[in-house]
Amino acid sequence: MRRRFGLILSILPVMLFPNSGSSASAEKDMVAPERLQMLIRETICAEAFATSSVKLQGTDLNDVLRSSTAARTIFYVSPDGEDSWSGLLPTASQPGGDGPFASIERARDAARDKGGPATIALGTGDYYLTQPIVFDARDAGLILTARCNETPVLHGGPRLPNWAQQSDGRWTAPLTLPPDAGVGDLFVDGIRQNRARFPNAPADGDPRKGWLFAAKCEPAIDMWEGNTRFCFHAGDLPELGDASGLVVDIVGGFQPGSQWGNDTLPVVSIDGTGRTVRTKGTSYFFTAEGSRYFLSGAKALLDAPGEWWHDRVVGRLHYIPIGQSFPSSVVVAGVLPTFLKLDGANGMVVSGLEIRDGAPEGSGKFYTDTRGFGAIRIEHADGVQILGNNIENVGVGIHVTESKNALIAGNVIADAAGNGIYVGTNYGTFGKSDGARILSNHIHDIGTVYLETAGVWFQAADNVRIADNLIENTAQFGITGGSLWGSNDAVYNAVIEHNVIRNANQRTADGGAIKMMGEQADSLKSTIRSNLVTGTGHLMNRADGTFWPPGYENTSEWPTPISWAIYTDGKASGLRIEGNSLSDNVAAIGINGGWSNLVTGNVIARGSGAAFRVDDSTGRGWHPPWAEPNRIENNVVSIDSSSRLAAYVYAPDHGPGYVQFSGNRYIGNLNDRSFRIEPRIMRFGEFGSLSDLQRAGADTGSVIAPE
Repeated sequence: MRRRFGLILSILPVMLFPNSGSSASAEKDMVAPERLQMLIRETICAEAFATSSVKLQGTDLNDVLRSSTAARTIFYVSPDGEDSWSGLLPTASQPGGDGPFASIERARDAARDKGGPATIALGTGDYYLTQPIVFDARDAGLILTARCNETPVLHGGPRLPNWAQQSDGRWTAPLTLPPDAGVGDLFVDGIRQNRARFPNAPADGDPRKGWLFAAKCEPAIDMWEGNTRFCFHAGDLPELGDASGLVVDIVGGFQPGSQWGNDTLPVVSIDGTGRTVRTKGTSYFFTAEGSRYFLSGAKALLDAPGEWWHDRVVGRLHYIPIGQSFPSSVVVAGVLPTFLKLDGANGMVVSGLEIRDGAPEGSGKFYTDTRGFGAIRIEHADGVQILGNNIENVGVGIHVTESKNALIAGNVIADAAGNGIYVGTNYGTFGKSDGARILSNHIHDIGTVYLETAGVWFQAADNVRIADNLIENTAQFGITGGSLWGSNDAVYNAVIEHNVIRNANQRTADGGAIKMMGEQADSLKSTIRSNLVTGTGHLMNRADGTFWPPGYENTSEWPTPISWAIYTDGKASGLRIEGNSLSDNVAAIGINGGWSNLVTGNVIARGSGAAFRVDDSTGRGWHPPWAEPNRIENNVVSIDSSSRLAAYVYAPDHGPGYVQFSGNRYIGNLNDRSFRIEPRIMRFGEFGSLSDLQRAGADTGSVIAPE
């Protein structure tokens, strides 16, 4: 686990930003996530929980951590314990006749039998889980935590001993699983290995390598057929014979040619003559010529160091080691997508645990419930607190469904196949998860398998506060919220503030650092303020397999990479985007389809795309009676390239009144093509200078300041 003990917030010189409001507040005394995690562990470890929270004074948790004076029964658990013991002693008694329990389930059951306030205290060591541990209404108020100064580690599957080297240099170990279970991932000394695949994974981890690219089908197929089939070039695929167990990881989206997500689809058949791969498909996901993909899951693909394959029929796992030290390594088969399930366990606390090495389920696709799973999964449980845990190498880190007033703070979540944190609802029931607080977590390397994911994703959740988090290296979004299904999962009164988001959207063609959706088509009444966003990128290949260069933006072509630091989408309206510091991104701030949004007091520098990009496409034809223009005012924008746009507006349906600019301060390399406005309001066409824009009656009060 990579640990960082401080945040260094690099802000542009204050002299550039007069009157910019509370821009990305370096003045705020932000407690670094790992520092807060340490304070949480010191305050609420088993022996200290009921005493004092003095150490948390001055942090976001000062007024929310409960400090109970009620006597609690502590049940101890240790890998060296016995479930036949009482669980009331932290270590074994001298004669060895009593001591801690061996399993969390036994401690849970003892707490239920005892009744009253209880704590389950885990001691240092490794706990290898083979099924989720479920807590319910009988466990309301239970605390599951670490003993003070100890580190319990929960693994999402069995440790594999009894390895035997084969004559071909491969190693095998027995592993028999129930019929409905499978190995999701394999971990050697805590490092995820590669399921046998073709082409092999790049050794340097470059996301542009290790792909094949779909061919144009001849004869051409209907767009909807791209849901369940794609074509390949002659010579691309090896002879595989039986397709059973074979999976294709392929990039696509809502329409052929888009690359904003991926899916892992079981292969039904491969037609070598027609050069066609048929898959089970989904109801939402389309591929076409150029879609990049790789195959995995067949024994014939096991040919590179670090690859594995599980023979479910025989019950044996095959592995090719990377180094000579393998026989002494700790190997874990990740079989569990969910370690702890809190179903109706109101007020439960989970703190101070290390949770790692699970199965990667949890894709986040639209119109499905596969956004679920979660190493810690909370369902219909209000007031749950998830505090100071390390969660690594799992599918989804923390999943909250239809549960109010969750507090998720001081956790480190890393190397998640899907979302880092999800707060929301179940598709079809649409219960709410209001009042969640997501504070001072460090979330990094998110979307390692499923691209259409986020460090924090929330929907059907009003009055959410997401603050002081450090989010780094995400496949698509840093933070995304709002509705995908209209009023069923609408979001209101959200506050996203004082977060640091670095290197979002590293693996898709359409994403960004902070995004809000508004498919319900009314005012979200939400705020995005004082965040620092840097390094937002994109990844998109052309049909021939070459990639657009990093930072590329061309508003005149389609399909094309799209990347934003902060943006609204799907008619998201009534947002206040204020005082954010955005540097070294592609496009800075975008409004796509909504009304009555205010963009003010932001500081924008060193971008490669448009500073402001406004488009009416997702709201075309929609002009509600309450709509007011989007306003972009009192921002500071530094333009360091003559080809970069200060603003691009494409709103032919809504006309010039769709967006109003005023009082902005532009610095740097502006020229007579720095503003692009459609419908055309400037004298010489859609391109023009600030002066051209002002002569047309727009962007009044704005100035170009000397550098």
